[in-house]
This record gives sequence, structure tokens and C-alpha cells, in this order.
Amino acid sequence: MGTLLSRTHITIVNQGVDFIIGHLFERITVEMIADHCCFSRYYFNRLFKSVIGESLYSFIKRLRIETAAFKLIKFPNLSITSVAAELGYSSSNFTVLFKKYYGTSPSQFRLNPQLPLEPASSSVLKRIQNLQKSKPLKLLKQMKQHISFETVPDIKIMYQRFKGNYKDLPEVWQSFCEKVEIYFPDSPLEFYGISYDDPLIAGENKCLYDLCVKVTRPSKLTETNYKTIPGGVFLFYRFDDHVRNLNQIYNDLFAIWMPHKGYVMDNRLCFERYHEGTESGGHLVMDLCIPIVSKTGLKFRSKL
Repeated sequence: MGTLLSRTHITIVNQGVDFIIGHLFERITVEMIADHCCFSRYYFNRLFKSVIGESLYSFIKRLRIETAAFKLIKFPNLSITSVAAELGYSSSNFTVLFKKYYGTSPSQFRLNPQLPLEPASSSVLKRIQNLQKSKPLKLLKQMKQHISFETVPDIKIMYQRFKGNYKDLPEVWQSFCEKVEIYFPDSPLEFYGISYDDPLIAGENKCLYDLCVKVTRPSKLTETNYKTIPGGVFLFYRFDDHVRNLNQIYNDLFAIWMPHKGYVMDNRLCFERYHEGTESGGHLVMDLCIPIVSKTGLKFRSKL
């Protein structure tokens, strides 16, 4: 079937991936995903595996377990029971599945994460763990100066999906921007990015990312995928720095600032809103936008 794959097939599978990500914390079946993409269960399952390289069930299970691993590392104040419940598992079932995937229990993983870490990732994890054991007041104060909260409407975007190392994104972004500017020559362009994976969890070379542009009308691009970024209340962090510092800021936000301030991320998409392109020296200006709720999940707390 590999010889028959086309951009149309890839676009259809991307729709399935988007459906899975949007309903990851719900009970979803192959039939539901296939129906969403207007295909039979048998055909779509084969198509999905041809494009993604793993079955639908394996893909869903991996995303759920890796999401749990992300929360266990980045949000130390969340109980293992609450992490399991969010993913739709009982504590006992979650422990069995997690141990089968990572070879250790969730509680032991939180203390000593067993991950296929590259050298750079090992130092990142060590920094996170050291900062979580203290209350880094200077860092928290510095970050507060860059943080605001905004209510954002739904954003309809056209996107191109990338899988690989985030370090390769500048070249991919340049190509994407050039294509978009050709097909929208007279329109002001607003660019967004959606990061789905943490390199600590997925591995540096297996990260999923969407390069996006806000749209008001259809385009003529052949590899066209459309979706909507759900709106609501977001934590905005104004990043105005060299791109090499972006990963550290993400980790400081999720693993340090948010836990200390009592916030957790909800089930909507995180995204980046770009204000300018990357300069030749690597300087970047953008907002890191994180969908946020209070620690209890009951009420948004507007004061920093």
C-alpha cells in the first residue's frame, strides 16, 4: 500500500490524528475515528498504519501514557490518582499500563524517570528536578514580568505537519512561509505553531509540530490541512530571546512557574503566536500560549 500513498492520504490521516488529540481524554474507538474521516474501520486502520507506522490503538495508548509521563515530571503536585483519572483509568489499571510501557511504576518514575534521554535532555531533566526541590524566587519573579492572561477566540488555521527534531524547524518554517506568501499575496499573515511533544518524553527526533497560518478563505496549497484552535483563557508568556533558550523557557513554565503558582494545563492545545520571523542571528519574538486552569480545575485565578 505504500506505493499508493499520496498527499490526500496523509491529509486524511492528519484529520484522524487531530481527532485523537482532541478526544484523547475521552473514550474513543477505531470506528469513531474512521467515521470522522469517512472511511471504513478496516481501510482507515491500514491507511493510518501505513502513514504513521503504528496501529491506531498503539498510537492512542502511547499518547496517553506519554501525556501521563509529561504530567508526572512537570507537575509534581498532581497526584498519580488524578493523572490516571484524567486519562480515564483507575489507579490500578494505570499502574499496570504505565509499568508495561516504562518498566517502572508511576511513583518510581516520578522520582527517577526512566527515559531514552539524549545527553542534552539529561541535563534539562536534572535542572528541572533541582529547581522543583527549592523555591527559586528570583526565577519566579523574572518570569512573572513576561506573563499575562488573555481570553482568545477560536482561531481557524491552515497547517503543515512536521515530525522530527525541533532544531530543524527554522528551515521548514522558511519553506512554509514562502509557500503561504505566494498563495496569500495580499493578506496580512498571522503565523502560529503547535507543539505536541516534549523532547524529554518523545525523544528529540520524534516530536510532532504543526506550522500554521490563520486563514479567512481557502488556499490553493496542495498539502492543505485545516482545523480550529479552540479559544478560551490562556497564559501568555512573551518570549523575546534567542531561539536556543526556547526549550528552557517552556520547561520553566510547565515544571516550575505553573506548579508554584497552582496552575495546570487543561485539554486544549498549546500554541505559539509569532510576532516577527526569526532573525539571522536566531532572535525570536512570540507568545507562548498555554491553556490554563487553577490547580483544582474549578475556577480560573486571574491574579498572579
